[in-house]
Amino acid sequence: MGLNPFKKPSYVGIDIGHHAIKAVQIDRAGQGWKISRVGWVRTPDDAVKEGVVIDTAAVAAAIRQVMRESHMAATAACIAVAGGSVVVRNVRIPKMPEATLRKSIKYEAGRYVPSSVEDSYIEFEIMGEADDNQMDVLIVAAPKEIVESRTKACEAAGLEVEVVDVEAFASYRCLLESDPSNAYQGQTIAIVDIGGSTTSMSVISQGTFAMARSLSQGGQTWTDALKNYFRLSEDDAESGKAQLDLSELAGDEAPKENPPLRVVQPLIDDLIREVRRSLNYFQSQAQEGTGGRAVDTVVLSGGAAKLPGLAEYFAHKLGIPTVSLGALDNARFSYAGPGEAGHGLDLAVASGLAMRPSVKAA
Repeated sequence: MGLNPFKKPSYVGIDIGHHAIKAVQIDRAGQGWKISRVGWVRTPDDAVKEGVVIDTAAVAAAIRQVMRESHMAATAACIAVAGGSVVVRNVRIPKMPEATLRKSIKYEAGRYVPSSVEDSYIEFEIMGEADDNQMDVLIVAAPKEIVESRTKACEAAGLEVEVVDVEAFASYRCLLESDPSNAYQGQTIAIVDIGGSTTSMSVISQGTFAMARSLSQGGQTWTDALKNYFRLSEDDAESGKAQLDLSELAGDEAPKENPPLRVVQPLIDDLIREVRRSLNYFQSQAQEGTGGRAVDTVVLSGGAAKLPGLAEYFAHKLGIPTVSLGALDNARFSYAGPGEAGHGLDLAVASGLAMRPSVKAA
């Protein structure tokens, strides 16, 4: 069933994660945005695997539940894809008209897409001209299985899918692109979005996506470690994790003995090691003359970035200034819903998705 062409559609941004499903509705408010409705629900067990919705009915029921409990009335959804099989790549190719590139994009993308290009949705954007009759093109490819499984779950929940975005683009739109302070304008930024079971990492150099990759660790790994070591329930392990303060490990003084902190520290170090490896790769590409430069700032976001002292610990280990940013750290955002939303660290993707129709219309 299509959208009624005479009725203005109402949109909801839906972030379908392995750990939680989050929904956000946004209204334009002058030059900014007002988050009017927020909801989240635990993702049904084993319903989403490697980005693919395995259990359509369970995820559709969860989407209906989160919208019902948050009093959301929407006809259309903006959703996103992420994961190791989603490719975001800036490439340099011979200059050609856009119509010609559209005909040959499968051939160009075939060099960078790990899965079959026939089984992927491929989009591109010409970023600009380069030397020697070349041009820079941003290629995005996502397996059809991921896109279609998420679309079907939303449609089964009664929503028409208006936009399929990339999670990294949605985070950037919400956290940095729309920030009026322009504090990071002209910088090279790494956004590290730490979710439940995976971490999405992207590098944006002077407003252009230079790299995006998925790291196979998230906040649930830390919760599971506490749960297993101390034999705690899931809820007790989560609340215990929230009381840890990693800044104790970032100073020069010897940290006080803290067994729970010692349990999660090696796992967080593993994640930082993966982030460092990705940054080193980006840097090596930059030195080979493919654009980009050293990362100026690391931005942490996502639900697991709520861990106290995490940004300080990242900065200590990486030697790069690190900040935690949420949707509500952006001065253009306000929150008008019930309850406390904090900084909105776990709302960046859903908020960036909910913004998309108004940004597109602007």
